[in-house]
Amino acid sequence: MTTSAVWAYGSQLQLGDGASGTENFTAVAEIIELTPPNESRDDIEVSSNSSSNGYREFIGGWRDAGEVTFKANWLPTNATQDKTTGLRAAFATNTNQNWKIILPGSILTIAFAGHLTALEGELPLDAQAQLSGTIKLSGAATYSV
Repeated sequence: MTTSAVWAYGSQLQLGDGASGTENFTAVAEIIELTPPNESRDDIEVSSNSSSNGYREFIGGWRDAGEVTFKANWLPTNATQDKTTGLRAAFATNTNQNWKIILPGSILTIAFAGHLTALEGELPLDAQAQLSGTIKLSGAATYSV
């Protein structure tokens, strides 16, 4: 039996307001799926005529903090999703903004800067309207417990 598994219920995606000094963060309403950053790293080949046994050799190169993806119940007039202060407004800007993912009980906070690269609505006939998005991170995310 597991003693340390985490139930994702209650996880939040928060968007900063850009205020100087102490920035305020607001949870995006009705998130139903949230995928933390998918980090990756480039490989740099450093093989030479003296590489052992004719095998290619590599070292780590540039790191990419990746992307965060999310899906929410689409609430076009909600302040956290609208064109004035919400996700639609964040998509309209060309600058990076501050974001946070907070796991239930604040057991982990992932803070990062990034910009929305995709925002897509879905209007299925037999289900709730949904809004999906992708945030491209700029620089490293910080993980704090």
